[in-house]
Formats: sequence, structure tokens, C-alpha cells
Amino acid sequence: MWEQAVRIKTQPVRKLKTGSCTPKPQEKVAIPQEWALSDAQRSFIELMMDSNNK
Repeated sequence: MWEQAVRIKTQPVRKLKTGSCTPKPQEKVAIPQEWALSDAQRSFIELMMDSNNK
């Protein structure tokens, strides 16, 4: 029975256009004072932001 299965037509592969957009320069992100974070919380967030920029 599997020998009589309908054959699936293959779709042609589309060629992707190579984009040439330039990345924007990274802005320095500041933690707002109104968040009222402790020093440990603030330093942890700054550490995470620094590790993501590398």
C-alpha cells in the first residue's frame, strides 16, 4: 500500500537576497534612579549588560 503513495512535488529553493544594512552604534544604557535598586541589584544588572556587549 505504501508503494502507491502520492509523490510530493519538490518546491524550488528560493535564493535569499544578501542585505547590506549597517548596524547602528550601541548606545550606553543607563539604569533609571527611580527604580530604587540596591547596590547589589544595580551592579548585577550592569554586569549583565556589560557581558552582553562583548
